[in-house]
This record gives sequence, structure tokens and C-alpha cells, in this order.
Amino acid sequence: MIKRAKNRLPRYKKAKTSPPMILTERDKRIIGWVYQLLFLTSDQIKLLEFSEGSMTACRMRLALLYHNGYLSAVQKPVPTGYGSAKRIYCLSRKGKELIEHTHDGADLKDIKWTAKSNKVADFFISHVLAINDVRIAFISGIRRNKNYILSWIPEWEIKSWKEKVEDPENSGKTLPITPDAFFEIRGQKNRACYFLEVDRATETNRRWRDKVKGYVEYVRSGKYYKRFKSESLRILVATTTPERLNKLLKTTKSVKNADFFLFTTFQQIKDGDVLFGNIWKDSATDSLTKLVKF
Repeated sequence: MIKRAKNRLPRYKKAKTSPPMILTERDKRIIGWVYQLLFLTSDQIKLLEFSEGSMTACRMRLALLYHNGYLSAVQKPVPTGYGSAKRIYCLSRKGKELIEHTHDGADLKDIKWTAKSNKVADFFISHVLAINDVRIAFISGIRRNKNYILSWIPEWEIKSWKEKVEDPENSGKTLPITPDAFFEIRGQKNRACYFLEVDRATETNRRWRDKVKGYVEYVRSGKYYKRFKSESLRILVATTTPERLNKLLKTTKSVKNADFFLFTTFQQIKDGDVLFGNIWKDSATDSLTKLVKF
């Protein structure tokens, strides 16, 4: 029988005695990413901070941060029922205190995190992870192209604004404006703005059509310009399969003036170039196009 190594850290619970570690600048960046993005897998953290390193090195560092209390974690079940649960990293009280000192001395009450932030339903975690897959793809793309700057406003901040418009087809009804993110890409002379919709094929056709109507009315009414001070807007939709993409596209085209939507799949985002690859299907032309043209 092979004996388990005495110094091996437990997988599903924190070690009784914290293993020795020296907190590095990269460790601090990792904690900062977890704070900003709420939930992250080891694969996502590797893309952010260990792109030139090994997954083994990434996991070892995450284990030290977890067992020393800088990060917390939830276990996400494997959907198929095969294999072990996957650890999803999130912030901890100790991590929050570190954020206070690394964000220009921000007061703890201004750090938008509490212990309840980690106690959410699996479907919410899955949605956040899907958004983060897209966001990290853009972060990686911008890193490869130094002439561009990425700015990002997350869903929770947009929801706090409680933006809404009147439903043009139903008098007295309003439509909320709650994209999964707003972000902009700036070049030396140009700026492009986007709303992100991450679709995991859970919404009905009717609900999607209401979203499309809302975005069209948001632009037409001038409320978009008032909020973001931009004339340009494209709605980026990332979804599960080509079949789902075509269904969403058909529904989108049933709404008048919904000609500023671009669609792709999660697989295309993973395999392609989100900025300069022809992976985005245009609702106005049905053709594939690249996102950045400046």
C-alpha cells in the first residue's frame, strides 16, 4: 500500500495548521482578481497569472492561499456525476482585509464583499464563471495587443443603476436594462463600446425578445447616451452552440432596428481571437466579422 505523503494538504477542507508561505505580489494580484470577478476556477486563474507557467505551479500556489485563509472556496459538483467536485475560489475575510491595504487604503466598508457573497446557488456561480471566461478572453486579447485598453463595468454595478425603458409594444410595461457587463475598448484615437450577454440556453424565446426590444429602445430613447456618453454600441452575445446561436439570431431579427447585435459561441471564444478573429455573426448582414477594426 502506498502511504499518503505527510505534507500533502487536504483537498476538501482547510489544513488544521497553515502551511508556511511568503505572500508574493502575484499572490496579491490573484486575490485582487478573485475580488473583482467573484468566482474563479484554477484554469481561469492560470490564464490570468500563470500563462507562462504550469498548471501544477498554479494549483500549488492556490492551495497555499486557500489553506492560509487568503481565499475561500466552494465545491461545484461535476454535472455528469463523474469525477470529483471542482474547487471554485472566492474571497475570504482575510482576503478582504488584504484588499483594504492594497487598494489605496480603502475602508473595509467600501469593499463590496461579505461572507454571504459566497453562499449563492450553483446556477449563479455557473453564470459568473461563464461571464469570466469571456472577460478573461478579452483581457488576454488586450495583453497581446498593447495599443488597446480595456475598461469593464460588471453586472452587479449596472443592476444598481436600475435602468429601464418603456416597452414599445406594451403600454404601461417597462423593460429592465441588465446586461452581463458593459465594457469599452480604447485605441489611440478610437473608442468602441459593448454590452455583453452570456446565454447558457436557459432563457425562453419570449424573454430574449424582450431583452432585444429593451436594448433597441434604450438606444433610441437617448438613455444609453446619457449614461455612457457614447454614440456607438454593439451587443455581444456568447452562447452555447451554433444551433442556439441561429435561434437567438432569428428572434433578434424579428425586432425592428435590432441591427447592432453580434453573436458567437463559447467554443469560438476559447479557440479564436475575440478581438481580430472573424468569429462574430452580425445580425445586420448574417456575415462573420471581427470586433476591432481600428
